[in-house]
Amino acid sequence: MSAAPSVLAGSRVLITGGSSGIGLAVARRVVAAGGRVLLAGRNADRLNAAREEVGTSAADTLVLDVISEASVAAAFVGAGALDHIVAAAAGTVRGPLVELETARARALFESKFWGQYYCVKYGAPILHPKGSIVLFSGWISRKPMVGTSTLAAVDAAIEALVRVVSLEIAPIRVNAVTPGKIDTPLWRARFSEPEQRSFFAKVGAELPVRRAGLPDDVAHAVQFLLENGFTTGSVVDVDGGQR
Repeated sequence: MSAAPSVLAGSRVLITGGSSGIGLAVARRVVAAGGRVLLAGRNADRLNAAREEVGTSAADTLVLDVISEASVAAAFVGAGALDHIVAAAAGTVRGPLVELETARARALFESKFWGQYYCVKYGAPILHPKGSIVLFSGWISRKPMVGTSTLAAVDAAIEALVRVVSLEIAPIRVNAVTPGKIDTPLWRARFSEPEQRSFFAKVGAELPVRRAGLPDDVAHAVQFLLENGFTTGSVVDVDGGQR
């Protein structure tokens, strides 16, 4: 018996942060399931390379900085019909609260919280009623670590937003994914190549699954949330059993 076609077949999905890492992995899965993607990000060259990778016939690109509310609002006006939104654009900042520059803390809220907030605010009105939005928080919100107070606060705010907005814009579904330590360009940018190998080997040794996460591990969870019409207001941990 052949498998039933994915509900993503024929759908159109906007993915912020779609040029690399988790966003690009989500794009690959959407296209493999028969959907189309609108890849959004700040760098046109990286977006075009991602489009070539997933297939030019199934992908469009949109240069967009989610920090700008006006830009996000205009982008959704001109985006055309959409079935789903995956807000994978993010950032990170670390440092004890009393030592961290307030400007850096505010910048993280602008990019990770307000960027996703704008995607919901301006994306929901144009989504198909049976569509969905997937946001991204992080394991720090519930499994704290010294030096991550700002990041924990942002992640917790996103999870609270999901629970309430899923009621406010129903029947459109709203969920969040909470990635753990995933081997993405965002993490790799922090280390030299030898440090990368050492870091991810250490991460794997500390996790019950005995390996670091990969972008496709998170993309798999995102695909579930896009496809499952009975899941909303949920926060799904994809962290390898992080404690």
